[in-house]
Amino acid sequence: MSSAGVTVVIPTYNGARRVEAPLQALLAQQAPSACFEVVVVDNNSADGTARVVEDSPAVAGLRRRGVDVRVVHEARQGLLFARLCGIQRARREVICFLDDDNIPEPNFLADGLAHFEDAAVGVVVSRIYPRYETPPPPSISRREHLLAINHRMGDDLVDFGAGATLAPTIGAGLWLRRAAVLEAVPWRTPEQLMPDRLGNQLLSGGDIELGFLLGKAGHRRLYAPALKVWHVIPRSRFETRYFFRLIVGVVRSEQTLQARYLGRRSGGMARWKAFARLLGAGLASPVLAFRGDSVREILFVLASRWAQVQGPYPQLHETR
Repeated sequence: MSSAGVTVVIPTYNGARRVEAPLQALLAQQAPSACFEVVVVDNNSADGTARVVEDSPAVAGLRRRGVDVRVVHEARQGLLFARLCGIQRARREVICFLDDDNIPEPNFLADGLAHFEDAAVGVVVSRIYPRYETPPPPSISRREHLLAINHRMGDDLVDFGAGATLAPTIGAGLWLRRAAVLEAVPWRTPEQLMPDRLGNQLLSGGDIELGFLLGKAGHRRLYAPALKVWHVIPRSRFETRYFFRLIVGVVRSEQTLQARYLGRRSGGMARWKAFARLLGAGLASPVLAFRGDSVREILFVLASRWAQVQGPYPQLHETR
């Protein structure tokens, strides 16, 4: 039986150089130590991540405060498996996912838990701001939402309601009621779920799927702008080939979710329309060239249109 409070789950793969930052941020939380625990899921890392966590000054400080910090291992590679492992190993009523490059503000845990005093709430989405190591070029700044950034959603709380709808429940700083997850999500058969990030495959959508399944099961989903998290983004994310692949992965994953849960068809006329949009984007390249960072702007528009032509991932198209 879960106890009151929140389990902060930090999935990490080769995160030895990154994981200290979120741990330090948890040490600085204003919430009482008794209301949270920390589970770091080492997803088959090869850089000594587990040892780094155990030797972490932040972990030592958390333990001195009485916060339980555990490192658990998940040998199945992939973000989905790491998250499911964290859910299963959690001992509190609420789960909050933080990536190993996330830095929450000091009020994060106390204010986040307050939303779950309403028993109807099953999902809470945090407000994610970028912390760029170097300023992004214009073509990427216009698409920063692809980097798990949502601060432009605004300052007002948004209630996405409870229903079978796809809501922007991004995984960085995502809060879930554990009992609701265990009831609504087929965690025992993960092959039924979107695999999410797996090695070099830039699949996505696992977080959106979790939000959909909990909404379908009757749990309200909120966007809470007071829950502020900084997402540290290195310059390597701006590499053209990486971002091109990211666009294709995100667009195709979105189409996969729409096909699986909303019945959106991708064959026949839909495919021809996608081809027409790709052709139109090619013809519009001279106009796109007037935007800042013109070469990449053209490439990224074409990447999006090409992904629409490709459609959903065939192996993930249907629910199982």
